[in-house]
Amino acid sequence: MDKASCLPCLALSPPPGSIVLDACAAPGNKTICLANYLKNKGTLYAIEKNRRRFKELNTNLKTAGVKCAQTFNDDFLTVSLPFDDIDYILLDPSCSGSGIRNRTDDPEAIDEERLERLAALQIRMITYALTNFPKIKRLTYSTCSIHRQENEDVVETILDQFSDQFQLVDFLPNWPSRGQTERTHACLRASSEETLTNGFFVGCFERIIKLDA
Repeated sequence: MDKASCLPCLALSPPPGSIVLDACAAPGNKTICLANYLKNKGTLYAIEKNRRRFKELNTNLKTAGVKCAQTFNDDFLTVSLPFDDIDYILLDPSCSGSGIRNRTDDPEAIDEERLERLAALQIRMITYALTNFPKIKRLTYSTCSIHRQENEDVVETILDQFSDQFQLVDFLPNWPSRGQTERTHACLRASSEETLTNGFFVGCFERIIKLDA
């Protein structure tokens, strides 16, 4: 597990006893990391749509001794869960994977149509989470992509829709590589050049607490 992949769990930091959802869980590295934050207490829902990867997820959780997880071979956008109970969501959806080192494809080659499709799905999944889970305190959005279309542009779109309900959290203010627009500066970027990791992007949305007038 590349160290940049730990950043979404660090941003979420669910305390023991929380109810947490890992929306796209396989192969389970982040799920295991979340279970450590929970100290195996509370409830950790782990969803994986792909059947083969779902089996891998369960194997890895069992090997790691995770006791607090309930796994679902289902689609995050259609799965039936107790939405009112979930406190924290980790969303690491399908992406171009352009930040992963040692790939045979050229990470600088941009397939604009594919990026548009991926970004549309990513926006749909974040929107679904922020709309349908009324108690969530934090949601982390992450990709192993270097492309702005899947990173800053997605976060900007979400801020346009939810800026009255959610704000970005600057959870590691001394991290050297930041989001590339003014509104996404709180987001983190990672790269082989600046942070000696795979290419990665993390944004953390936190519910705005509104005080009664």
